[in-house]
Amino acid sequence: MRRGLLILGALVTAAAAMAQSVGLVLSGGGAKGIAHIGVIQALEDNEIPIDYVAGTSMGAIVGGLYAAGFTPEEMMQMLMSKDFSDWSTGVINENLTYYFDRKQPTPAMVKLNFVSDDSVKVKLDLLPSSLISPLPMNFGFLELFTPYTAQCGGNFDRLFVPFRCVASDVFNKRKLVLGSGGLGEAIRASMSFPIVFKPQYINGLPIFDGGIYDNFPVDVMRSTFAPEFVLGVDVSSGSSKIDMNSLVDQVETMIIQDENVEIPDSVGIKMVLNLSEFGLLDFPKARAIYKIGYDRTIAIIDSIKGRVARRVPRQSRVFARELFKSRTPKVIFDSVSVQGAKNEKQNDYLRHLFMRGERDTLNVEQAKIAYYRAITSGKLKDFVPHAEYKPASRMFTLGFDAKVRDNVSAGVGGWLTSSTNSMMYLSLNYNTLNYHSFDASVDGWVGQSYYAGRLLARVAFNLPRPTELQIEAVTSKQKFYASDMLFYEDELPTFIINNDRYARLNAGFAMGRRSRLTVGLGYGYLHDRFYQSNVVDYSAVGHDEAHYKMWQARATFERNTLNHEIYPTSGSRLRVVAMGLRSSSDYEPWAAAEQLVCGNESWLQGELQWDKYASLHRHFALGFRTDVVASTRSLMSNYTATIVQATAFTPTPATANYFNPDFRSTSFVAAGVVPIWKVIDNLQVRTEFYAFAPFRRIEENTDHTPRYGKWLNHLSYMGEAAIVYNFPFASLSIYGNYLSYPKRNWNFGISFGLFFTAPRFLR
Repeated sequence: MRRGLLILGALVTAAAAMAQSVGLVLSGGGAKGIAHIGVIQALEDNEIPIDYVAGTSMGAIVGGLYAAGFTPEEMMQMLMSKDFSDWSTGVINENLTYYFDRKQPTPAMVKLNFVSDDSVKVKLDLLPSSLISPLPMNFGFLELFTPYTAQCGGNFDRLFVPFRCVASDVFNKRKLVLGSGGLGEAIRASMSFPIVFKPQYINGLPIFDGGIYDNFPVDVMRSTFAPEFVLGVDVSSGSSKIDMNSLVDQVETMIIQDENVEIPDSVGIKMVLNLSEFGLLDFPKARAIYKIGYDRTIAIIDSIKGRVARRVPRQSRVFARELFKSRTPKVIFDSVSVQGAKNEKQNDYLRHLFMRGERDTLNVEQAKIAYYRAITSGKLKDFVPHAEYKPASRMFTLGFDAKVRDNVSAGVGGWLTSSTNSMMYLSLNYNTLNYHSFDASVDGWVGQSYYAGRLLARVAFNLPRPTELQIEAVTSKQKFYASDMLFYEDELPTFIINNDRYARLNAGFAMGRRSRLTVGLGYGYLHDRFYQSNVVDYSAVGHDEAHYKMWQARATFERNTLNHEIYPTSGSRLRVVAMGLRSSSDYEPWAAAEQLVCGNESWLQGELQWDKYASLHRHFALGFRTDVVASTRSLMSNYTATIVQATAFTPTPATANYFNPDFRSTSFVAAGVVPIWKVIDNLQVRTEFYAFAPFRRIEENTDHTPRYGKWLNHLSYMGEAAIVYNFPFASLSIYGNYLSYPKRNWNFGISFGLFFTAPRFLR
């Protein structure tokens, strides 16, 4: 009965279409094109028919979604979703990454690729081929539009509403009207704004945003569909000011054609929406933009009704849309192919990620998981999917064009700050992509207070549970000064010097998509040099020294979905570390009258770190952090030697170079809250408040020997406020913090870069 009603409704609508046809033309304009959805909603609310639709750029997205049977409400949900936000900004959703294959974060802000062909060339990746990574949108558009391409057989006349979009063939300097082929590919070509997005390739030619040659395709509508009435919506006009600080605005002004196309009264009506207060990328303001489109249409709806006598009752449109959607095939892939990698082994490995084990078919969700695993390692420049429908089997084939990064690369970066903790970073990397991928890197940190070097080699094995073997060797030196002055002060007395050298063999195992387990054996040599106080006469006394030789067995479980490694606003991180250690040590006081003290010890140590960030509102988030360390390690013979070796709680980059005894202990619990105001996408005002409680505080006797205080008898506090802007390659922070010890311990500063140091043996 219901199917009969659907067919009847479709027939009624089809018969009515012969009475008077209406074509809707939608201009480009970036986020301003969301107003098109408001226009469509107003037309549907007043039963105005939409028989054809043509669009450019954002008009192509809205028009294509409508042509695919999306309601205005569904379009708004899509454009306001996190998925679309990720696609349009090139952000890879942390919930989709394959954590086992993620590279360890480093301070590298610029990457150099070394390309070997007939000669050796060096290519600088500081300026990427596009501002926005194409990788998230690649699969997003495949997932979104593939079913409708299959349903219409690649003929856009057979969609819910016949559709055309306009793109630009810059090679032949002409516009390209797209009415067949892949719906997602056509729409994406129409919106591939130069510099912002990579071009789409059609018939081997790079195709860009249609606004270059035709941003308001009225002539396409008239010549292709010849409707009796044309309603054109222009959202690109009405902007008289250009933000010369915006690269996107500058490019738009230079290349987008402002032809001021008119629609004769005998043909239809042109609506010009003044959206000058909005920018091309103002997608977070979608509701306000939508309302302008809706309200403006309602304001002239009587004029439209006076020109269009025909009506499409709401129920008839619902019937027709449901009938169209009922014919949309479910996407199931029965084969996968990959081409374009450097060799057939790489092609075969990438294909294997999709068709693992005994799997004969895979659905869209399974294909998405495999796709994000393939791109997580960062070894692919691009990975372009395309699907082909086979009506006989109602199955799809899934193909990919892969572009693999070069094996050898270098990284340059660092951390520039107003404290003593500035450093430069250099790395040289070698990476392969295969069933048994091999990765190696040499990293170096150089600064006033921090020096480090690391050798890292990793071999991955293609087992049912992805597994790796890893060898790392690290040497690092951290200096703590008597006072924390600006980075260019280089004559400060050094209060403490930590030297940390170790080698470790690790085995890693994937624990699902978001977690990993690492077990390892290592040997370390730790050497501390220190004064007993930071208020001594440095010219009259010398350093005491402590030396430690340690064997270590270690297991680490990590689960991480944070959206930013330094300044996150969403996601969570869990890190659990368990260690068994055997150490021989000696302590050598500077005073010649005192004797060398030696000792041997075995102990257990564990740590649990948990971070969680919850979104309270589009502009507000709240984070929580817990850090618990427990150790059976004994106190040493000297208080300062003990406190130098004790684990430090330094929750922010700004506190990492503070030596504060009140926030150090062999065992402690620390917790904090992190309220965040997300002003705009990349700008946040971040506040952090922490409490630190040692299980038993390490206290000093009059003879400089250490003792434990009472259980949970001491509480320390710290707080920090910062204005943070996250660039794609680094972060800028202006901060101020306060620590409860010593009194009036206020600190202010500014920092820029990426703060990641070499790993430590005991953390």
